[in-house]
Amino acid sequence: MTRRSPRVSQKKVSAVDPASQTQPPPETTASRVIAQQPLTSRPVRSTTRRRVVKTQDKDASEDANEDEYKDGGGQSISKRRKKKNTKMPDEFRKVRGRRGLLEGLTKDVPLDIIFEIFSYLETSDLLTLARTSRDLRSTLMSKTSEFIWRTARLNLDDLPPLPKDLSEPQYADLLFGTHCYLCSKKTGCIPTFWSFRTRCCRPCALKTYPYLQSLRRAQPQDYRDANILPREVIPGIFREHSKSTPARHVGHTALTMRLRDEYDSLTDEEEITAWVTRKWEEEEAIRTHGQLCHKWYSDMLQKREDRLLEERKDAILRNLEDWGLREEAEIIINSPNPRLFLKHEGVDEPKKLTTHAWNQMKEELVELLSDHRERRIAEIVKAAALERYEKLHKSYNEIVTNVDFREPFPLAEDVLDDQVCEELVWNTPPEIDLTSDFLSSQIAQFMPSFIERWKSAKVLELVNKIKEVVPTFAMSDLQLATTIFRCGRCSRKMHFPEMFYHRCCREPLSSNHSRMKIFIEKSPLFQRKAPWNSSFIHLYNGHSMIVVQDVIKACGLEPETASIHDLYAAHPLIECLHCARYNGDRHFMRFHDLLGHFTGSSTYTVTVNSFGDETEDILCCERFCLDQFRCAHCHAEIGNRAIDVSKHLEERHPEMLMIFDEKPHRFDTAQESPPEPTLKSLQDHWYWNTRRNFKSFYESRLDSTFRYRKATTGSS
Repeated sequence: MTRRSPRVSQKKVSAVDPASQTQPPPETTASRVIAQQPLTSRPVRSTTRRRVVKTQDKDASEDANEDEYKDGGGQSISKRRKKKNTKMPDEFRKVRGRRGLLEGLTKDVPLDIIFEIFSYLETSDLLTLARTSRDLRSTLMSKTSEFIWRTARLNLDDLPPLPKDLSEPQYADLLFGTHCYLCSKKTGCIPTFWSFRTRCCRPCALKTYPYLQSLRRAQPQDYRDANILPREVIPGIFREHSKSTPARHVGHTALTMRLRDEYDSLTDEEEITAWVTRKWEEEEAIRTHGQLCHKWYSDMLQKREDRLLEERKDAILRNLEDWGLREEAEIIINSPNPRLFLKHEGVDEPKKLTTHAWNQMKEELVELLSDHRERRIAEIVKAAALERYEKLHKSYNEIVTNVDFREPFPLAEDVLDDQVCEELVWNTPPEIDLTSDFLSSQIAQFMPSFIERWKSAKVLELVNKIKEVVPTFAMSDLQLATTIFRCGRCSRKMHFPEMFYHRCCREPLSSNHSRMKIFIEKSPLFQRKAPWNSSFIHLYNGHSMIVVQDVIKACGLEPETASIHDLYAAHPLIECLHCARYNGDRHFMRFHDLLGHFTGSSTYTVTVNSFGDETEDILCCERFCLDQFRCAHCHAEIGNRAIDVSKHLEERHPEMLMIFDEKPHRFDTAQESPPEPTLKSLQDHWYWNTRRNFKSFYESRLDSTFRYRKATTGSS
């Protein structure tokens, strides 16, 4: 039968019965300072040592064979393996902890030296020292040590002054302590309640302090709304996926009762008014001081965190230097997006860097920086290539101004896609600056051979594509007026060499020009141009070819031999009878507009150069188009009429202006007036603008077709 001691039974009863507890709870004290424990309210450790039963070491085989034993109550418990006792050095005996090196500080070192050492510490350091041993505690908590606490407090910059109702250790504990004054819990405390002169954890605060409104309603009307009651706020808790806890305004019961006792002792109305004013000023001073302390402590923690982060970052950079990646890390830090390195989970940690921590993050950090270096170098090369592409593009366009477009001619994109330019752009180290003059000289050197090589290759590509459909097609057939090409994308019809300047043939293809992609994509979407390709060009052989042949015959030419230039020199005036309106409007055009006029499968009927006396009136309605013809000498755009060509020759090339009779002779504009020039008579001085087909979509809609109505002379 188990023995029960009366002393033990009485102890159990007293622990359960609340009436046996004579000590009041801390919140019910009237003073704002807990006088019983001004420095800390942690429970004092027991001074009685646990009894250590020393046993003699026995043979290991006997310990292994004996599995368990019975105690006095008959309960079976497992036998613990005995550990070998290590002898404690004499200098560390009777000292809390295994290495109490500070124990001899107060015994062997003179007080003036101790005070001199402590004067260089901060308040938080003194607070920690006061909790290491009883001797240091008694030394630091004596009245003679007050100047040490004051000196340590003054070592802290911008710290609010000491309140009148607090001592130096109390002020230090409220600032730097971490334990709860009510339950002595070391972690989880909410910010210090400066109005209550206490610090506690959230559960204790919710359980101890009542709502402010409930206390306020119980106070007299004279100061109920005067804001003199001590009050604090328990912060709320935000939860993203569940119900959040709102903030709570709480009051202090004991301090409120003390105010009520002071109020009850007053009898005069003037005294009450003065008392309310004084208490309001005191409470506001305490609240203002508390706010300053909160702000100073937050700033101090932020500065400490920043310092630790800076030290950790410097240590990581020193380690990265062995891997050759410190420069890369510094580049990221000084870049517009330093978070890639500074917010890494191994770097953004306010702790000192240890060997273990470095070994854990090393592999991931090295991989991150190595990848970033590769991508950065690739971006540098890409930026240098883009700059060189732009310089080459500009230099080429300056060189090839006013060139002859009667034959296929490469544009800047064709030159940039050449292997010579590609090697110059990509294989030259990015740190080498290629000037515009240097690039212009390089283009001028290889451009003649490139133009011939490119022209031959592209014309042959076009002919071979046509031969796949018409095996008998010859290269000389390209110049025939009856050889018409059609764009498979926009259905536009054209003659040779207009397809080399057609916009659809300059569309970027996703499968080609991978290196030029950075230059092509830099332009706006509707202005992007790529090297020429024949993907959309097909030979046209539709039902409208009969109309084309009729027009050629009406001009007095043979469809089998008439060239493109002969047809444009004839410059036939064509009327589409299919497009005549009910009000008498008639639709006129030139031959090039006739190619774009045929749409769908409709049957068209046209009339060519047979308008009698109405011809002059019809021509008066024709639109002026500056970009239809080009000068054969300077390749400038000169309009769409013979008089425009003649005027350009008079202004820019007077030596080339001739009258073609039986024998050509120079015309003296001062002696006689010239006969009316015709395009056929001036056909050696102009040619059809093949680049007109390269206009933008909106410009291409402005064709030269026009309408004529007999009742009016203007076009409608």
